[in-house]
Amino acid sequence: MLTVYAYTKGTGSGHLTRINAVYKGFMRAGIKCKFYTSAHRSKYLNFLESGIILCNKGEFPKKIDIFICDWRADAFIDSLPKKLAKTWIGLRRLGKIRSTFPKYYHVIAIEPDVKGDICIWPIISTWSDELVTKKELKNILKFGGDKKIGLLCENGAYPKHVDRVFNKKLPQNVCVFKISNSPFAQKKKDISYYPVAKLFKVTDYLVIGGGYNSFHEALSYANMDKTTIVNVGGDDQAIRIKKAKKWSTGKGSQAHILAKHITDYHNNNH
Repeated sequence: MLTVYAYTKGTGSGHLTRINAVYKGFMRAGIKCKFYTSAHRSKYLNFLESGIILCNKGEFPKKIDIFICDWRADAFIDSLPKKLAKTWIGLRRLGKIRSTFPKYYHVIAIEPDVKGDICIWPIISTWSDELVTKKELKNILKFGGDKKIGLLCENGAYPKHVDRVFNKKLPQNVCVFKISNSPFAQKKKDISYYPVAKLFKVTDYLVIGGGYNSFHEALSYANMDKTTIVNVGGDDQAIRIKKAKKWSTGKGSQAHILAKHITDYHNNNH
């Protein structure tokens, strides 16, 4: 039974969702573990997977086999003694803020064109067997009509992100639903739904922000000819959007492959 501890400093839903993805990867790979996390700045902790043990910042179990740091190290991470964990893993994606980790970290790039010891992507929390049907989508939206359905989906970290997605126009014959779990969208959204990627395959039109999760979820499951990706600001969304065609994979979450790689790396080095 491994003890895994995942840390993120990020505030947006994407960081919390990535913690969920890593945890589900371990579960789907059949790797027995106790999985702890600290996501002390997240606004989305009510969406944390039920099997994850939530800790306060600086609260650790007595033994940590694998310590996973999402996004980048910060002053808190840099201050931790190496002996705290046996194996240290850094997950690196594109970002305007420089992503660095201590030298003893095994760094995994979770999208292409990012420096790492290995690249495994995408690390998203939805698998193809979790996608909803068209009938289920209509039930979720409480929509009984025959019009095409358009989803405007926004879960950004800042208030200004909401309108940049919600103000996008779709064809007049499309019934539009604004979906967000963001605390900044309470008066503007039609519904909350998490994880919204489950809806991507069966919607007729899709508008999303260009963050890591929504971007790779759309590439995996949405009809990209009917998908608009918006640069709402933050990380390197503009670069990511330019690479959309090059990165179209359709392969879905590789978080279970990530979990196997991390476990093998741990076992081979200890």
